[in-house]
Amino acid sequence: MLQRRVGVIARDLNRTSSPRSYSQIIPQYHPKVRAIPFAFSKEAAIRHVGVAASAGCFFRDFVGSLGAKYIGGNFQPIQPIRIQPVYFPAWFLDAEVESYLTDEDDERQRIVTAYFNDWYLPGATFGLLGRLALRNDQVEPALAVPFSQRLTHQHGSDVICMPYTISPLDVISSTRSSSFNHATSDDDARFQPRFIKTNIEVAYPVLIPLYLVQFPMVQPFESTFVIEAYSQPGRFFIQVSNAPELPEEQRFDLEKYIGYDYLFLGDTPSSHAKTRVLAPKYDRNASENVASWFDGLFSEPGGAEKLIHPKGAVGVNVHMDDPRVREWTPEEVNSIREWMNQGQAIVQLKDVVKNLTSIEDQMQSGSVKVIQWPSSDPKQGSQNAPAFLEAFIKAELDKLQKLEKSRADTAPEWWRRREEKQTLKK
Repeated sequence: MLQRRVGVIARDLNRTSSPRSYSQIIPQYHPKVRAIPFAFSKEAAIRHVGVAASAGCFFRDFVGSLGAKYIGGNFQPIQPIRIQPVYFPAWFLDAEVESYLTDEDDERQRIVTAYFNDWYLPGATFGLLGRLALRNDQVEPALAVPFSQRLTHQHGSDVICMPYTISPLDVISSTRSSSFNHATSDDDARFQPRFIKTNIEVAYPVLIPLYLVQFPMVQPFESTFVIEAYSQPGRFFIQVSNAPELPEEQRFDLEKYIGYDYLFLGDTPSSHAKTRVLAPKYDRNASENVASWFDGLFSEPGGAEKLIHPKGAVGVNVHMDDPRVREWTPEEVNSIREWMNQGQAIVQLKDVVKNLTSIEDQMQSGSVKVIQWPSSDPKQGSQNAPAFLEAFIKAELDKLQKLEKSRADTAPEWWRRREEKQTLKK
Protein backbone atom coordinates (compact mmCIF):
# COMPACT_ATOMS: atom_id res chain seq x y z
CA MET A 1 0.00 0.00 0.00
CA LEU A 2 1.31 3.44 -0.96
CA GLN A 3 2.23 5.48 2.09
CA ARG A 4 3.23 9.11 2.48
CA ARG A 5 6.96 8.86 3.02
CA VAL A 6 9.79 11.28 2.58
CA GLY A 7 11.72 10.65 -0.64
CA VAL A 8 15.21 10.66 0.80
CA ILE A 9 17.07 10.38 -2.48
CA ALA A 10 14.96 13.01 -4.20
CA ARG A 11 15.33 15.39 -1.27
CA ASP A 12 19.08 14.94 -1.12
CA LEU A 13 19.42 15.52 -4.85
CA ASN A 14 17.28 18.64 -4.59
CA ARG A 15 19.54 19.98 -1.85
CA THR A 16 22.62 19.41 -4.04
CA SER A 17 22.80 22.42 -6.33
CA SER A 18 26.10 21.30 -7.86
CA PRO A 19 26.50 17.53 -8.26
CA ARG A 20 30.24 17.94 -8.87
CA SER A 21 30.69 19.84 -5.59
CA TYR A 22 29.19 16.85 -3.80
CA SER A 23 31.92 14.63 -5.17
CA GLN A 24 35.00 16.86 -5.04
CA ILE A 25 36.63 14.43 -2.61
CA ILE A 26 37.03 11.02 -4.22
CA PRO A 27 37.08 8.31 -1.50
CA GLN A 28 40.42 6.61 -1.01
CA TYR A 29 39.14 3.16 -1.83
CA HIS A 30 41.10 0.14 -0.66
CA PRO A 31 43.02 -1.70 -3.44
CA LYS A 32 40.62 -4.65 -3.04
CA VAL A 33 37.69 -2.53 -4.27
CA ARG A 34 36.64 -3.21 -7.85
CA ALA A 35 34.18 -1.28 -9.99
CA ILE A 36 31.87 -2.12 -12.88
CA PRO A 37 32.28 0.49 -15.65
CA PHE A 38 29.16 2.32 -16.88
CA ALA A 39 27.79 0.44 -19.87
CA PHE A 40 25.96 3.39 -21.43
CA SER A 41 25.74 7.19 -21.41
CA LYS A 42 23.32 9.44 -19.56
CA GLU A 43 21.62 10.20 -22.90
CA ALA A 44 20.88 6.49 -23.33
CA ALA A 45 19.59 6.38 -19.75
CA ILE A 46 17.15 9.22 -20.44
CA ARG A 47 15.87 7.51 -23.59
CA HIS A 48 15.43 4.28 -21.68
CA VAL A 49 13.15 5.72 -18.96
CA GLY A 50 11.63 8.58 -20.98
CA VAL A 51 8.31 6.84 -21.69
CA ALA A 52 7.74 5.98 -18.01
CA ALA A 53 8.80 9.49 -16.97
CA SER A 54 6.46 11.08 -19.49
CA ALA A 55 3.56 8.96 -18.23
CA GLY A 56 4.29 10.22 -14.71
CA CYS A 57 4.34 13.83 -15.92
CA PHE A 58 0.86 13.73 -17.48
CA PHE A 59 2.37 12.47 -20.77
CA ARG A 60 4.51 15.53 -21.39
CA ASP A 61 6.69 14.94 -24.52
CA PHE A 62 5.22 11.46 -24.76
CA VAL A 63 5.53 11.09 -28.56
CA GLY A 64 9.13 12.28 -28.50
CA SER A 65 9.96 9.93 -25.62
CA LEU A 66 8.30 7.01 -27.40
CA GLY A 67 10.08 7.74 -30.67
CA ALA A 68 13.47 8.25 -29.01
CA LYS A 69 13.22 4.89 -27.26
CA TYR A 70 11.94 2.73 -30.11
CA ILE A 71 12.78 4.59 -33.35
CA GLY A 72 15.63 7.02 -32.77
CA GLY A 73 16.39 9.70 -35.34
CA ASN A 74 15.38 13.24 -34.38
CA PHE A 75 12.89 12.27 -31.68
CA GLN A 76 13.62 14.02 -28.37
CA PRO A 77 12.56 12.42 -25.07
CA ILE A 78 11.36 14.29 -22.03
CA GLN A 79 14.32 15.97 -20.35
CA PRO A 80 15.11 15.55 -16.65
CA ILE A 81 15.68 18.28 -14.11
CA ARG A 82 19.01 16.62 -13.37
CA ILE A 83 20.80 13.36 -13.98
CA GLN A 84 23.83 12.14 -12.07
CA PRO A 85 25.99 9.05 -12.54
CA VAL A 86 26.88 7.51 -9.18
CA TYR A 87 29.11 4.70 -7.96
CA PHE A 88 27.23 3.08 -5.10
CA PRO A 89 29.32 0.82 -2.80
CA ALA A 90 28.07 -2.73 -2.35
CA TRP A 91 29.21 -6.05 -0.95
CA PHE A 92 28.78 -9.44 -2.59
CA LEU A 93 29.16 -12.34 -0.18
CA ASP A 94 29.63 -16.10 -0.36
CA ALA A 95 29.24 -18.07 2.86
CA GLU A 96 28.75 -21.58 4.21
CA VAL A 97 27.23 -21.77 7.69
CA GLU A 98 25.78 -24.41 10.00
CA SER A 99 23.02 -24.01 12.54
CA TYR A 100 20.16 -25.89 14.18
CA LEU A 101 16.66 -26.33 12.84
CA THR A 102 14.20 -27.13 15.63
CA ASP A 103 11.05 -29.08 14.79
CA GLU A 104 8.23 -27.44 16.71
CA ASP A 105 6.12 -30.58 17.13
CA ASP A 106 8.68 -32.62 19.10
CA GLU A 107 11.44 -30.05 19.79
CA ARG A 108 13.85 -32.30 17.88
CA GLN A 109 16.94 -30.47 16.64
CA ARG A 110 18.82 -31.24 13.46
CA ILE A 111 21.92 -29.64 12.02
CA VAL A 112 21.41 -27.79 8.76
CA THR A 113 23.99 -26.35 6.40
CA ALA A 114 23.16 -23.18 4.49
CA TYR A 115 25.02 -21.99 1.42
CA PHE A 116 24.80 -18.33 0.46
CA ASN A 117 25.95 -17.34 -3.02
CA ASP A 118 25.95 -13.77 -4.30
CA TRP A 119 24.52 -12.48 -1.06
CA TYR A 120 24.06 -8.72 -1.52
CA LEU A 121 24.60 -6.08 1.15
CA PRO A 122 24.71 -2.31 0.69
CA GLY A 123 28.04 -0.67 1.42
CA ALA A 124 26.38 2.59 2.46
CA THR A 125 23.01 4.05 3.39
CA PHE A 126 21.36 6.55 1.08
CA GLY A 127 17.62 6.26 1.35
CA LEU A 128 16.24 3.78 -1.16
CA LEU A 129 19.70 2.80 -2.44
CA GLY A 130 20.51 1.22 0.91
CA ARG A 131 17.48 -1.04 0.71
CA LEU A 132 17.59 -2.39 -2.85
CA ALA A 133 19.60 -5.36 -4.10
CA LEU A 134 21.21 -3.55 -7.03
CA ARG A 135 22.38 -6.53 -9.06
CA ASN A 136 20.91 -9.27 -11.21
CA ASP A 137 22.17 -12.53 -12.72
CA GLN A 138 23.99 -10.66 -15.49
CA VAL A 139 26.48 -9.19 -13.01
CA GLU A 140 29.59 -11.36 -13.19
CA PRO A 141 33.13 -10.83 -11.88
CA ALA A 142 34.46 -10.48 -15.44
CA LEU A 143 32.65 -7.12 -15.69
CA ALA A 144 34.63 -5.52 -12.86
CA VAL A 145 38.00 -3.77 -12.97
CA PRO A 146 40.21 -2.36 -10.20
CA PHE A 147 39.00 1.10 -9.21
CA SER A 148 41.13 3.92 -10.58
CA GLN A 149 40.89 7.69 -11.03
CA ARG A 150 39.93 7.32 -14.70
CA LEU A 151 36.61 5.75 -13.65
CA THR A 152 35.52 9.04 -12.06
CA HIS A 153 34.78 10.40 -15.56
CA GLN A 154 32.88 8.19 -18.02
CA HIS A 155 30.80 8.85 -21.14
CA GLY A 156 31.51 12.58 -20.81
CA SER A 157 30.18 12.86 -17.24
CA ASP A 158 31.74 13.15 -13.80
CA VAL A 159 30.78 10.28 -11.50
CA ILE A 160 29.94 10.75 -7.82
CA CYS A 161 31.78 8.10 -5.80
CA MET A 162 30.18 7.26 -2.47
CA PRO A 163 32.37 5.95 0.38
CA TYR A 164 31.91 2.64 2.18
CA THR A 165 30.33 3.11 5.60
CA ILE A 166 29.07 -0.47 6.13
CA SER A 167 31.22 -3.53 6.70
CA PRO A 168 29.67 -6.99 6.34
CA LEU A 169 32.10 -8.74 8.68
CA ASP A 170 29.81 -8.34 11.68
CA VAL A 171 26.68 -9.50 9.86
CA ILE A 172 26.86 -13.06 11.23
CA SER A 173 27.13 -11.65 14.76
CA SER A 174 24.14 -9.41 14.05
CA THR A 175 22.04 -12.34 12.85
CA ARG A 176 22.81 -14.32 16.00
CA SER A 177 20.93 -11.72 18.04
CA SER A 178 18.02 -11.52 15.60
CA SER A 179 14.53 -12.33 16.77
CA PHE A 180 13.55 -15.99 16.47
CA ASN A 181 10.13 -14.78 15.34
CA HIS A 182 11.75 -13.82 12.03
CA ALA A 183 13.85 -16.96 11.75
CA THR A 184 11.13 -19.45 10.99
CA SER A 185 11.71 -21.73 8.02
CA ASP A 186 8.13 -23.05 7.91
CA ASP A 187 5.13 -23.65 10.15
CA ASP A 188 6.71 -26.64 11.85
CA ALA A 189 10.41 -25.74 12.13
CA ARG A 190 12.47 -22.85 13.45
CA PHE A 191 15.93 -21.77 12.34
CA GLN A 192 18.16 -20.73 15.27
CA PRO A 193 20.57 -17.92 14.32
CA ARG A 194 22.43 -17.76 17.64
CA PHE A 195 24.00 -21.19 17.02
CA ILE A 196 25.49 -20.23 13.65
CA LYS A 197 28.89 -21.76 12.92
CA THR A 198 30.73 -20.31 9.95
CA ASN A 199 32.61 -22.75 7.70
CA ILE A 200 33.68 -19.96 5.37
CA GLU A 201 32.66 -16.39 4.61
CA VAL A 202 33.98 -14.17 1.86
CA ALA A 203 33.12 -10.54 1.17
CA TYR A 204 33.80 -8.80 -2.14
CA PRO A 205 33.62 -4.95 -2.29
CA VAL A 206 32.18 -3.82 -5.63
CA LEU A 207 31.10 -0.38 -6.86
CA ILE A 208 27.74 -0.48 -8.69
CA PRO A 209 27.17 2.05 -11.52
CA LEU A 210 23.85 3.88 -11.29
CA TYR A 211 22.13 6.87 -12.84
CA LEU A 212 19.94 8.95 -10.52
CA VAL A 213 17.45 11.00 -12.54
CA GLN A 214 14.77 13.52 -11.58
CA PHE A 215 11.92 14.59 -13.85
CA PRO A 216 9.50 17.53 -13.56
CA MET A 217 6.59 15.83 -11.84
CA VAL A 218 3.42 17.80 -11.16
CA GLN A 219 3.71 19.44 -7.72
CA PRO A 220 3.67 18.50 -4.91
CA PHE A 221 4.89 15.10 -6.14
CA GLU A 222 8.54 14.33 -6.90
CA SER A 223 10.19 11.25 -8.34
CA THR A 224 13.70 9.89 -8.58
CA PHE A 225 14.60 7.21 -11.13
CA VAL A 226 17.36 4.78 -10.14
CA ILE A 227 18.79 3.13 -13.28
CA GLU A 228 21.19 0.20 -13.05
CA ALA A 229 23.99 0.92 -15.52
CA TYR A 230 26.18 -2.20 -15.46
CA SER A 231 24.74 -3.62 -18.72
CA GLN A 232 22.56 -2.38 -21.56
CA PRO A 233 19.59 -0.38 -20.19
CA GLY A 234 17.32 -2.72 -18.28
CA ARG A 235 15.99 -2.52 -14.74
CA PHE A 236 15.14 0.72 -13.02
CA PHE A 237 13.34 1.87 -9.91
CA ILE A 238 11.15 4.88 -9.33
CA GLN A 239 10.87 6.43 -5.89
CA VAL A 240 7.90 8.73 -5.42
CA SER A 241 7.87 11.07 -2.45
CA ASN A 242 4.66 12.58 -1.09
CA ALA A 243 2.75 9.80 -2.81
CA PRO A 244 -1.05 10.01 -2.48
CA GLU A 245 -3.14 7.43 -0.65
CA LEU A 246 -5.26 5.70 -3.28
CA PRO A 247 -8.04 3.13 -3.06
CA GLU A 248 -7.15 -0.37 -4.23
CA GLU A 249 -9.03 -0.03 -7.51
CA GLN A 250 -7.34 3.28 -8.41
CA ARG A 251 -3.70 2.36 -7.97
CA PHE A 252 -1.55 2.81 -11.06
CA ASP A 253 0.86 -0.11 -11.48
CA LEU A 254 3.19 0.45 -14.45
CA GLU A 255 4.49 -3.11 -14.37
CA LYS A 256 5.22 -4.45 -10.92
CA TYR A 257 4.80 -2.62 -7.65
CA ILE A 258 6.85 -3.51 -4.61
CA GLY A 259 7.72 -1.74 -1.38
CA TYR A 260 5.98 1.16 0.23
CA ASP A 261 7.42 4.06 -1.71
CA TYR A 262 8.84 2.88 -5.02
CA LEU A 263 7.96 1.21 -8.30
CA PHE A 264 10.09 -1.46 -9.95
CA LEU A 265 10.25 -1.94 -13.71
CA GLY A 266 12.18 -3.80 -16.38
CA ASP A 267 12.62 -7.25 -14.83
CA THR A 268 12.03 -9.19 -11.63
CA PRO A 269 13.55 -7.79 -8.40
CA SER A 270 16.64 -9.42 -6.91
CA SER A 271 16.76 -11.08 -3.52
CA HIS A 272 19.47 -10.03 -1.08
CA ALA A 273 20.40 -13.69 -0.55
CA LYS A 274 20.48 -16.76 -2.78
CA THR A 275 20.23 -19.58 -0.26
CA ARG A 276 20.49 -23.35 -0.46
CA VAL A 277 19.69 -25.15 2.79
CA LEU A 278 20.61 -28.83 3.22
CA ALA A 279 18.90 -30.48 6.19
CA PRO A 280 20.64 -32.73 5.10
CA LYS A 281 18.65 -33.07 1.86
CA TYR A 282 17.85 -29.93 -0.08
CA ASP A 283 14.97 -28.18 1.67
CA ARG A 284 13.24 -25.82 -0.72
CA ASN A 285 10.92 -24.28 1.88
CA ALA A 286 13.75 -23.69 4.35
CA SER A 287 15.93 -22.20 1.58
CA GLU A 288 13.23 -19.80 0.45
CA ASN A 289 12.25 -18.77 3.95
CA VAL A 290 15.79 -18.22 5.21
CA ALA A 291 16.42 -16.06 2.12
CA SER A 292 13.21 -14.17 2.86
CA TRP A 293 14.30 -13.70 6.46
CA PHE A 294 17.61 -12.13 5.34
CA ASP A 295 15.72 -9.96 2.86
CA GLY A 296 13.59 -8.69 5.73
CA LEU A 297 16.63 -7.88 7.85
CA PHE A 298 18.21 -5.58 5.29
CA SER A 299 15.57 -4.43 2.81
CA GLU A 300 13.18 -2.69 5.21
CA PRO A 301 13.64 1.05 5.92
CA GLY A 302 16.27 1.46 8.62
CA GLY A 303 17.73 -2.02 8.14
CA ALA A 304 20.95 -0.90 6.49
CA GLU A 305 21.45 1.88 9.05
CA LYS A 306 21.91 -0.76 11.77
CA LEU A 307 25.10 -1.90 10.03
CA ILE A 308 26.87 1.47 9.78
CA HIS A 309 30.37 1.24 11.20
CA PRO A 310 30.75 3.53 14.26
CA LYS A 311 33.89 5.05 12.68
CA GLY A 312 32.30 5.40 9.26
CA ALA A 313 34.47 5.11 6.15
CA VAL A 314 37.69 5.07 8.18
CA GLY A 315 36.56 2.04 10.16
CA VAL A 316 35.38 0.16 7.07
CA ASN A 317 38.68 0.84 5.31
CA VAL A 318 40.50 -0.84 8.20
CA HIS A 319 38.17 -3.85 7.87
CA MET A 320 39.22 -4.12 4.22
CA ASP A 321 42.55 -5.53 5.42
CA ASP A 322 40.76 -8.57 6.85
CA PRO A 323 41.63 -11.70 4.82
CA ARG A 324 37.92 -12.49 4.43
CA VAL A 325 37.63 -9.43 2.17
CA ARG A 326 38.75 -10.54 -1.29
CA GLU A 327 38.93 -9.03 -4.76
CA TRP A 328 35.91 -9.88 -6.88
CA THR A 329 37.70 -11.69 -9.71
CA PRO A 330 36.69 -14.83 -11.63
CA GLU A 331 39.65 -16.76 -10.22
CA GLU A 332 38.88 -15.85 -6.61
CA VAL A 333 35.14 -16.46 -6.86
CA ASN A 334 35.44 -19.75 -8.78
CA SER A 335 37.91 -21.24 -6.30
CA ILE A 336 35.61 -20.43 -3.37
CA ARG A 337 32.54 -21.79 -5.16
CA GLU A 338 34.29 -25.04 -6.05
CA TRP A 339 35.31 -25.53 -2.42
CA MET A 340 31.75 -24.84 -1.24
CA ASN A 341 30.38 -27.28 -3.84
CA GLN A 342 32.58 -29.96 -2.31
CA GLY A 343 30.97 -29.18 1.05
CA GLN A 344 27.49 -29.71 -0.41
CA ALA A 345 28.56 -33.05 -1.91
CA ILE A 346 29.95 -34.18 1.46
CA VAL A 347 26.75 -33.29 3.33
CA GLN A 348 24.61 -35.18 0.83
CA LEU A 349 26.93 -38.21 0.70
CA LYS A 350 26.96 -38.46 4.49
CA ASP A 351 23.17 -38.61 4.40
CA VAL A 352 23.28 -41.45 1.85
CA VAL A 353 25.71 -43.44 4.01
CA LYS A 354 23.61 -42.79 7.12
CA ASN A 355 20.44 -44.06 5.46
CA LEU A 356 22.14 -47.15 4.01
CA THR A 357 23.75 -47.97 7.36
CA SER A 358 20.34 -47.71 9.01
CA ILE A 359 18.91 -50.21 6.51
CA GLU A 360 21.86 -52.53 7.16
CA ASP A 361 21.31 -52.33 10.93
CA GLN A 362 17.61 -53.13 10.52
CA MET A 363 18.46 -56.10 8.31
CA GLN A 364 20.88 -57.46 10.92
CA SER A 365 18.33 -57.05 13.72
CA GLY A 366 15.65 -58.77 11.66
CA SER A 367 13.26 -55.84 11.65
CA VAL A 368 13.70 -55.50 7.89
CA LYS A 369 14.13 -58.36 5.44
CA VAL A 370 15.52 -57.77 1.96
CA ILE A 371 15.71 -60.96 -0.11
CA GLN A 372 17.42 -59.60 -3.18
CA TRP A 373 19.09 -56.30 -4.18
CA PRO A 374 18.67 -55.19 -7.80
CA SER A 375 21.95 -54.87 -9.68
CA SER A 376 22.93 -51.82 -11.68
CA ASP A 377 24.03 -54.26 -14.39
CA PRO A 378 20.98 -56.10 -15.87
CA LYS A 379 23.24 -58.96 -17.09
CA GLN A 380 24.21 -59.82 -13.51
CA GLY A 381 20.66 -60.09 -12.27
CA SER A 382 19.76 -59.59 -8.61
CA GLN A 383 22.45 -59.91 -5.95
CA ASN A 384 22.62 -61.14 -2.36
CA ALA A 385 21.29 -58.18 -0.42
CA PRO A 386 23.49 -58.16 2.73
CA ALA A 387 26.74 -58.69 0.82
CA PHE A 388 25.91 -56.14 -1.84
CA LEU A 389 24.78 -53.53 0.68
CA GLU A 390 27.93 -53.97 2.74
CA ALA A 391 30.11 -53.55 -0.35
CA PHE A 392 28.12 -50.54 -1.51
CA ILE A 393 28.41 -48.80 1.88
CA LYS A 394 32.14 -49.44 1.89
CA ALA A 395 32.47 -47.91 -1.56
CA GLU A 396 30.49 -44.83 -0.51
CA LEU A 397 32.59 -44.46 2.65
CA ASP A 398 35.75 -44.59 0.55
CA LYS A 399 34.30 -41.94 -1.75
CA LEU A 400 33.38 -39.79 1.26
CA GLN A 401 36.86 -40.12 2.75
CA LYS A 402 38.50 -39.02 -0.50
CA LEU A 403 36.10 -36.10 -0.85
CA GLU A 404 36.74 -34.92 2.72
CA LYS A 405 40.51 -35.15 2.16
CA SER A 406 40.22 -33.20 -1.08
CA ARG A 407 38.21 -30.47 0.64
CA ALA A 408 40.69 -30.28 3.50
CA ASP A 409 43.63 -30.11 1.10
CA THR A 410 42.06 -27.46 -1.14
CA ALA A 411 40.79 -25.13 1.59
CA PRO A 412 41.84 -21.55 0.76
CA GLU A 413 45.19 -20.87 2.39
CA TRP A 414 44.08 -17.52 3.80
CA TRP A 415 41.06 -19.18 5.45
CA ARG A 416 43.19 -22.01 6.83
CA ARG A 417 45.60 -19.51 8.44
CA ARG A 418 42.72 -17.50 9.88
CA GLU A 419 41.11 -20.58 11.41
CA GLU A 420 44.43 -21.59 12.96
CA LYS A 421 44.77 -18.15 14.55
CA GLN A 422 41.18 -18.31 15.84
CA THR A 423 41.85 -21.73 17.36
CA LEU A 424 44.94 -20.44 19.20
CA LYS A 425 42.92 -17.58 20.71
CA LYS A 426 40.41 -19.98 22.30
